[in-house]
Amino acid sequence: MATNKSIKTILYETIHRNKKSVEQIADEIGISSNYLYRAGLPLYESGVKFPLDYLIPLMKTTGNYAILEKIAWICGFLLVKEPKVRIPKTEGTELVADYQDATTLAVRCLKKFLDKPTEDHYNEVIDALQLVMTKSAEAKKYCNKHYQGQLELEI
Repeated sequence: MATNKSIKTILYETIHRNKKSVEQIADEIGISSNYLYRAGLPLYESGVKFPLDYLIPLMKTTGNYAILEKIAWICGFLLVKEPKVRIPKTEGTELVADYQDATTLAVRCLKKFLDKPTEDHYNEVIDALQLVMTKSAEAKKYCNKHYQGQLELEI
């Protein structure tokens, strides 16, 4: 996640830099395409604010949750999407190996950042730490399901 971007910049990217057209997104969330187009522009250019009621439908239709991540970051929360765990019982060692790889990468990135705190190293360490949180959520869900004996079958 790019923590240095403003919410308005992320909103612009969500609306205008998407696989779907502005018209298609507007149709799916039930707002006029002209309004959606202008709402994604900086306030000084459009004078239009994006309605909060359409924020969740916008994120769902575009599949881009960067705005939610930014809001959580601003408020001091960590945001991790709850993963689907589809690892069979016999492959718990694969889960451990993935978790170990993610944590090792995070430690390397952290050391690199502390040795030389550049913007690139900062972005690398933030992404690596986010991956560790995601892998932690996967491990937690796997352990819960394993303990309850309800693992999902890989289909």
